[in-house]
This record gives sequence, C-alpha cells and structure tokens, in this order.
Amino acid sequence: MRQRLPSIVLSVCFFAHVGSALLASPTAIRSGAFPNPLAFAPSITTLKKSQLPFHHRASSIYLSSAISADETAQKVAADDTKHYNSHATTLSTHLKDASLAQLNNDVVTQQREMEYAEQVLVQWVEEYRGRNSHSSDSSDSLVEQPELPDAQLFNDVIEGLLALPSSFAIVDDENDNEKSPPNEDVENDTQEMNDEIRRQLLRKGKSREHLQSENNKSDRATHILDLMESFHEPTGSIYDTIIASHGEDVLQCLSYLSTGQDGDDELNSKESLYHQQAWKSAKSALQLLNRSEELYQETGQSSSQLPSIASYVTAMDVWKALAVVTEEDDEKKKRDEALEVVRNLRQRRLKVYTLDRDAAGENNNRGGSGGYNILPQEVATMTVEEVLDFTTNLLSESVPEYQLKIEDTSKIGTWHFNQLIFDLAKYPQSFSGSLAQDLLDYMVYMVKKSSPSKRRRRRLKQSAPHPNIPKPNAETINGVLKAWMVTPDYSDVARRAEAVLAKLAIWQSEGILWGVSADTISYNTCINCWKESGITGAAQRATDILRLMEDASTTITPDVISYTTCIGAWADCSSRDPSAGGCAEELLMRMYNRNKDAAGDESVAPRPTTRCFNAVLLAFANGRQSGSGKRAMELLRFMERLNSEGYADLSPDRYTFNIIMKALLCCGERGASQKANQLLERMEDSYSKGNSSMKPDLITYNTVLDAFSKEGDAKSAERLLEKMLNNRGDDMAKPNSHSYTAVLTAWSRSEDKAMSVRRAQALFDDIEGRYAAGETDFRAETSVYNALINCWAKSGDRTALYHVTQILSLMEELGLKGGDSDVQPNSRTYCSVLDTLANSKKHKAHAESLEILQRMEDYYSEGYDSVRPCARAYSIVLSTIARSRRKNKALEAQELLHRMESEYIGGNSACRPNVYSYNAVLNAAAFCGRDEREQEEAFKVACLTFDELRMSDYLQPSHVSYGTFLKAIKKLMQESDVRDNLVKGLFRKCCREGLASDFVLKEMADLSTPGLYQSLLEGVTNEYGNLPKSWSANV
Repeated sequence: MRQRLPSIVLSVCFFAHVGSALLASPTAIRSGAFPNPLAFAPSITTLKKSQLPFHHRASSIYLSSAISADETAQKVAADDTKHYNSHATTLSTHLKDASLAQLNNDVVTQQREMEYAEQVLVQWVEEYRGRNSHSSDSSDSLVEQPELPDAQLFNDVIEGLLALPSSFAIVDDENDNEKSPPNEDVENDTQEMNDEIRRQLLRKGKSREHLQSENNKSDRATHILDLMESFHEPTGSIYDTIIASHGEDVLQCLSYLSTGQDGDDELNSKESLYHQQAWKSAKSALQLLNRSEELYQETGQSSSQLPSIASYVTAMDVWKALAVVTEEDDEKKKRDEALEVVRNLRQRRLKVYTLDRDAAGENNNRGGSGGYNILPQEVATMTVEEVLDFTTNLLSESVPEYQLKIEDTSKIGTWHFNQLIFDLAKYPQSFSGSLAQDLLDYMVYMVKKSSPSKRRRRRLKQSAPHPNIPKPNAETINGVLKAWMVTPDYSDVARRAEAVLAKLAIWQSEGILWGVSADTISYNTCINCWKESGITGAAQRATDILRLMEDASTTITPDVISYTTCIGAWADCSSRDPSAGGCAEELLMRMYNRNKDAAGDESVAPRPTTRCFNAVLLAFANGRQSGSGKRAMELLRFMERLNSEGYADLSPDRYTFNIIMKALLCCGERGASQKANQLLERMEDSYSKGNSSMKPDLITYNTVLDAFSKEGDAKSAERLLEKMLNNRGDDMAKPNSHSYTAVLTAWSRSEDKAMSVRRAQALFDDIEGRYAAGETDFRAETSVYNALINCWAKSGDRTALYHVTQILSLMEELGLKGGDSDVQPNSRTYCSVLDTLANSKKHKAHAESLEILQRMEDYYSEGYDSVRPCARAYSIVLSTIARSRRKNKALEAQELLHRMESEYIGGNSACRPNVYSYNAVLNAAAFCGRDEREQEEAFKVACLTFDELRMSDYLQPSHVSYGTFLKAIKKLMQESDVRDNLVKGLFRKCCREGLASDFVLKEMADLSTPGLYQSLLEGVTNEYGNLPKSWSANV
C-alpha cells in the first residue's frame, strides 16, 4: 500500500524547490525514489491548519475525503471547542513563559514570548470573525458558533505587554547595582558622559523607526484594547493602566530632549524624533481617556467603568510637560493647545466626579457619582435613624455579635456615622468599602440638602432650628479610606480610594465641606491601597502620591509611614520589575536629603528609620539582580554610619541582617556563603553583648545553610547544623525540615561523591535515631527523603539504584498506603528515582521506568495529587527508552509521547510535552536497530515527531532537535539527490532560526557530501572563515 511521506519532508523539500517525487512505500522513501510532492499540497495545508492532537493530525493524511455533510458539520463543531482550548492553552503558556523570563531578567525571551502571545490572540480574533461570519451565512443548525476569547485573556496580554521594558531607552546605566550615596561631582560627570553618548548615537544615524517606534509596548497594548472593545466592555482600570504607560513614554521622551545643549541642532531641533513621539503618546493617552469616558456614559455610569482620577492626573501632567518644553515663539500655537487640553481635562474631571449630575438636585436621590451601591435608592426619604438601623442590621447579618450603641436617638450625629464607618473597617466584609462610601455620600447629601439658599436664609432665622445633620469631617474621610483598604476580593480598591480624595476636593470647591481637608493619614492610606493592590504600575502611582505630598504648594507633610509604605510598594514588585531596587533606594536617599536640608527637623521632613532601610534591602533581595548583595552590604555600612552620627532610630536589627543574607544568597556572587556566615557571627556577638534585637532566629540559620548548600560547602553546613542542635535551650533556632534538607542538598553538590553519600545517609539515620529515642520531636519529612534520594542519585555509587528504590517503596508504603501525609512521595521523588534508573545502565531499566511511571499515573487517578505525573517524569522515561537496546523503541517512544499529550489534553497541565520530550523520541529513532523494517518505522517516527514539534503552538525546535533529526536522516535514509535537497532545506531553515550550533554543523559535515556542505557555506563566511553570528544567535 502506498503511503504519503510526513509533511515535514514534503514541506522542507518544497521550500528547497525539489523537483522529484515524494510518494512511495517506506522502502522507497529511504531509497530516494519519490513522485511529485506538489500533487499533495492540499494535504499539507490541511495538516498545518488542523488543531487536533498530534496522533490525529498524523493520521489525517490518510483520511478519505468522502465525509457526509452532517459528519462535516459535527466535526467542525467539535473542532471549534478544541480550537478554543488550543488557543487558550497556547496563550497562557506564552504569558507564563514571559512572566518567568521577566523574573529571570531575560528581556529577549520576555519580548519574544509576548510577541507570540500577541500573535496568537490576534489570530484567534481574526479566525473568530471569519468563522462567525461564515456561520451567520449558513443555515445549518448543526454548526455551533465559534468560541470568543474571554475578557481576562485580553487583560492578561495587555498586562504582559505593559510589563515589557521601555521602548525608548537608549543609554543603559551599567552601574545601577554599584551606586553609592549621591555625590554631586560624580553625578555631574555621569550626566556629561551620558549626554555625549546620546549625541554620538544620534550622529551615527539612529534610525527613525528605532527612536519613534510605532510598535512600542503602549501602542501594542492599545491595539489589543481596540480588539477587546469589539467584543467586551473593558473596565476602567485597563484604560488607566495603558494611559499611565503612554504617560511614561511622554516623560521619558521629553527627558532625552532636556539633555541637549544650546546650539546643538541635532538634539534640540523642533523636528526631534523624541519630540514627535512625545506628542504622539500624549495624544494617544488623551484619546484613551476620551474612550473611557464614553464607555462610562454608555454603560449607565457603572462604577467599574469610572475613569480613575489617576488617569486625569497623568493626562494633565504630560500635557503640562509638553507646554513647558514648547517655549519657542514659533511654537506658541502648540503651547496654547497643550494648555487648553489641561484646562479642558480639569473641567471634565470635575464633571465626572460631581456629586449630583441632575439639574434638579434633590430630585436625584443619589449621593455619589454613580448612585448608591448598598443603600436603597429611596434613602432620601429615610430618616437618619433609619439609615443607621439599615446599615447596622446589614453588618450584623455578617457579624452576629456586632451592635452599635445609641443612647439618645435625638442626638445622632457625625460621631455615630464615623463609628459605624470605622466598624466597617474593623470587621472587613466584601461590602465594607462600598457601604462606607454610601454613608459618606449620604452625609454629604444631607449637608447639601440642609444648606439654605440666600433667598431662604432670612425666613429660616425665624423658624425652628434644623435637626442635627451628620456632617463629615477628616475622621469620616479617613474611615472611608480605611474601609476601602481592608475590603477583601475587590480589585479596584486603590482607584476607589483616590476617588474619595477627588470627590473631597470637589466638595471643598463647591463649599459643601468647607474646612474639611485630607491629612497625612488620608494620603498614607491611599499609598497603602496602591501597595496592596499588586497591579502593574502600583508602586509608581504610590510614588506619584508621595511626590504630591512633598510638593511645597501642598499643606500635607509626608511622614515616616509615607516613605516606608511607598518603598514597600517597590519591594513588593521587585520580583517583576528589575528597576525596583534602584527606585526604592532613590526614595530613601530623597528622604535622607530632605531631612538633611531641613537641619534634622522631623516636623518638616522625617528622617530615615530602620524600617525604611529594611524595605529598600528587601527590594534588592527580592529582585535577585546581579550585584544586589554588594549593594545591600553598602547600605548596611551607610546605615551603621548614620547610626553612629546620632540617628537613634536607625539601628540594624535581626530582620535587617536576614534580608541582607537573602540578598547575598540570591545574587549568585562568589563567596556569598562566607559573607552570610560572617553576618551571622556578628549577630551572635552582638546578642551576647546584650542586644536582644540581634538574636538569630531559625530564618537566619536556614538562610546561611541555604548559602552553603548553593555553593556545595557541605562541611560548613553540617558544622552550622551541629551548632543549632547544641543550642538546646533556644527554641528560635531549633532545626526543622528545611535545615536538614539544606545540609543534605549541600552534600549532593559536594565534589567528593563517595564521602557525600555516606555522610548524607549517616545524617538521615541520625534524624531517625533521635526521633526514635525521643530526643527530638522532629522526624524526616518528604523534603528530607527527597534530598537523600537526590544524594544517592548523584553519587554514582553502584548500589544507588537499590537504595533509591527502597526509599521510594518505604515512602509509598507509609505515605500512600499508610496515610502518613508527612512522608508522602511527590513528583520530585519519582523524578529522582527515574533519573537514577536512567543513569544506571541496567539492562531492563526502560521496563522498570515504565512501571514506575504507571504507578504514578495509578496513584494520581486514585486522588493523590502530590504524585501527579509531570513532563520531566515522562521525558526521563523517554530518554531511558531511547538509550535502551529494545527493538522498535522508536515506536514505543512515540506511543509514550502520544500518551503524554493525551494526559495534557485531558487536564493534567503538568505533563505538557516539552522540547526534551520530542528530542528523546528523535534520539530513539536515530539509534534504532539494524532491521530494515524497524528502520523504516523509525524514519517515519522521526519525520512525524519533528513535524509536530515544528508545527506546535507552544514549542519550537532547538538546535538539538535539528542535530538529532539530521542524525536520523544520516542513519535511516540512503544517499540520493532527494536526501541532499532535504538536508539543504533543513539546514537553511536551521540557520534562519539561529540554531546552527557545533552539534548541527558536525552532523551536517558527516551527513552531506563535501561539495554540498561547502556550497552551503560559500559566500557566507568572513575573511577568517567564521560563520555569521546570526546563524547561532539562539543557541
């Protein structure tokens, strides 16, 4: 029976312009006798577009086209569901990989993954529109409407795009992690150097596309928002985030303009690319704010679509900045335009946040901008007592013991409302913020309602006094802010808190709450709301509020809490933002300099405290940036110097040293463990002299143990563990599971493998012996067992396999069958055992590894989530099969890959195939037996496996994939012109993708004829015979 060659061979040969035929039996395939491949182009297209799992796609080549109309309709409906799942899974994968790359400071990977995610979403939307249009024209009821990407996917892509580095940065400061306290001379020299660098770059002809990028992250996020608006109603927070990003672009572009010197036409020209980009970004921000307002009005003034006050502030700030830099007489028109935009925005903000929009005033019974959220709309007809009763009863339903005591109902006033509002913050509920906001709006409504007009004042003087009105004061405002701050499961708390202050400003301007002003506590609460929000740009917004407090034109003075909270916001986002450590330190130095300029007067400017320094140190530690350990040590010395100069509240404590040790551990610098140990010795010495705040705790010791473990210094780690065991009276330093695991891991990384496994086993036996003798209440847990298995796995000992399998059997007996969750094996346990088995060179290793994998699957199906099979476990088993001498191992490996993919499609996300899985199957095919039939099947397996990897939605071939596939072609395909053309097309594709590693080049040299290999390299090598760097850029 004649069979078609897998699509990888057809496609590659097609790209290489092969004129010979490619249709024959497996024997003919290997011999090189093929018909014309162009006759089968429809099959190739169908295969590429199909979204079915791999084994269905491969078999679809052989399907007959005779399918009834009903069957076709049903298949389309089924494919739509799989299509949705495929796109959603692929999109989530790219977003996850981009987030991981950001944590690792891998900018290239982060940008690439976000490009993939963006492309997948755009393609999804285009396919949805096309299919939806086709479905609407069809009268077939069996065809279901295709699935639409949900709003959260759009949100995730937008957040991922905005997390990318700035699109307009030209000069990178390579010494960010080595900076010291400000030095004016150094700053001036650095500024001059940076100015000169910028001038040189511009004179060398930086392209217009680079400086005025139309594909920057803000524009890309705006494009995704455009698509989202076609299908969903974006929340106001999405508009706010993108507006903030455009605002940052404007200010960054303008900052480059400010570096020019008089007479330098290249930098100060009106046609400057930065200047044009600044105007472009400012207009984009304004357009987004317009769209946000329109959506807010179209949705009936829904609170979720309410534009943030931060968006108005951002837009006004950037247009003010444009007006400032546009000072030339011939640009007066532009300056006037910018100022007019600012005035217009100010009026629009007042209109959006006005208390009552209804011209009738009292006929509109809504106190807030969008009406009451919790209080009934007939509240205007209710008495003050009824409003309090309603609110108290509502809170009592959630907190039965709550009761608001009112002794005299005739004297109900501000105090009672304030107490109720603070009680809403004391007992956080999902409605706390909304209800507190309603109470504030009601109080303002009553004040406004009771205010007499000029025509009625004289008549009212003769009438009875007006009943007591609960007028809001500063405590009321702070209570509402606090209620918003503690409201759980509310994603828009920070914006709502800012809206409270914005409304207060409007009420003041209207004379409703004359004399009621926000204070430092109010602004601190807003800063804390942004800190706790965890959204992108929260730290920068908190910093903007702090800068507003520092402004001399305001009467609000920031205190220690203001700076500490704001620095803490940068520490919280430091794992996602590489610049967070530097921003946090900048705030600390600003705080220090302001206090120094005020001659130490804390009523004018607070001085830094230990908590401030600790927050900065935490930002460096969480950032895991190179050089963060060194910078943390420099800050410690600066801290100690200030303490010696009289800063009494600036004394390092245990928490300070713990954070510095963490920074040393995470930065990866040489000698970090010894520095951490020296800090521990300093703490112990200080504590022995009576400083109780420096007493080391378990975190201290475990951090030093982790540092020793990371460097493989097992002897030092075990000595420290012995010291902890000898401190019997110190419960704060009693070793736990983490302590023992760190020491065992240190032994597994030791160079002396023979001694390391003996010491590790002895330590484990000591743990069990101490527990059996009653000397300690600590017993070995799963992590300790895993560390011991890891020691045996890396030891190279001949009995390692026996020991690890015995330990696994014991854990299964006690943890899974015996119900002891403390020693229950997990996926890492099984992977370590499988790894030991793969390296054991045992004759039946592949059979035992399959048996262990089957046990994992069985236990997982029984409900033990800890043993969920993962991609690493499958990949190890695949590698074990590939190394074996088993007959037909390529088919067996392919079947296991299919099983792995089926598990993934079935809901086990942990076993999604990776590139190592595919490479193992390719390796199994490349090293198959000498039987001709087996080689034919192995060649088919290699082609189909590489084809699936190439067409995968979430994977790409690596240089090992190309090299292994070339090896398979060399061993399984006879020499012929067809093979040469196939190899030629494959190698060119490999070079275009930047994957031509030494391994690929070696296989090419061994596989192709000398003339062919030289012809591929002809004209591309330089005068020294070196290949283009782009060929191996992604290796």
